[in-house]
Amino acid sequence: MAPNKSGINARMENHNRYIFDATEIDCPGNVTHGSITLTAYYPQFDSDRKRDYLDMQSKKLYTLQEYLDNRAPYVTVGMDPDLRLPYGKEACIPELNRHFRRNIRLQVRDTHEDLRGGGYRRVDICVRTQEDSYDDVVNLLQVSLVL
Repeated sequence: MAPNKSGINARMENHNRYIFDATEIDCPGNVTHGSITLTAYYPQFDSDRKRDYLDMQSKKLYTLQEYLDNRAPYVTVGMDPDLRLPYGKEACIPELNRHFRRNIRLQVRDTHEDLRGGGYRRVDICVRTQEDSYDDVVNLLQVSLVL
């Protein structure tokens, strides 16, 4: 099988249908947390507060759309600050991988007071705009989280 432009091995079969190697979109990691609420947030570049458009170490927020366009090395996600996860901790949501038919590389690089107390039950994913935050794929989905 040859990799397609998303990097996933696929072969063409019966007039433009692709058969994907599902193992290539599996989530690596040791611990799976179930029944996670996935919500979306977006950078607010017109804000006077840098925290509205930079991550917790004042670095650029990378959005899901940038990642899907191959313009970002990962997607920024935010989680409960009380978890004290290391900055840049790799995370994976299998439902996103299956939906987009490719690995979506997530890194925990952000947090917010609204996430405090949510523990492993909530993940905030960074998207491009307010309109993108309404997409059903990233808004109030019950998903699994692999760390």
